[in-house]
Parts: sequence; C-alpha cells; structure tokens
Amino acid sequence: GLYDVFTAAEARGQGLAGLLCEHMLSAAASDGAEIAYLQVDAANAAARAVYHRLGFADAYAYHYRVAPAGAG
Repeated sequence: GLYDVFTAAEARGQGLAGLLCEHMLSAAASDGAEIAYLQVDAANAAARAVYHRLGFADAYAYHYRVAPAGAG
C-alpha cells in the first residue's frame, strides 16, 4: 500500500510524485507484490490524477466517523 505520499509545495507539478510511486510500485513488484492499494481524499484532485495515470481506479468510498464533541 502507498501511504502519505507528499510533494513539497515548491517541487509540485514536476512529475516527482508519479516517479516516486512508479519506483515504489516497481520495487514492490520485484519483491513479489501482485496487488497495490492506497487511500486518497476524494477532494485531492492532484493526487487522484497521479494515481489515475498509474492505473489506479476507485474501489469504494469511505467516511471517517468522529464522535460528537463532548462525547465519551
């Protein structure tokens, strides 16, 4: 799985996130991985574009449940 992939603000738009993910996915495949997964916020259009170019597709949506303020 890919978690917390960030690109520094001054380095965005240069294709670095895609290159990093390609390298990590290639290394994982070389080690025998057959499936890759990730989570990304639905509103993060830039990240979703990178992942789409890498061949990822939406599997399902999820929602975090948060206790109401003052509960518990």
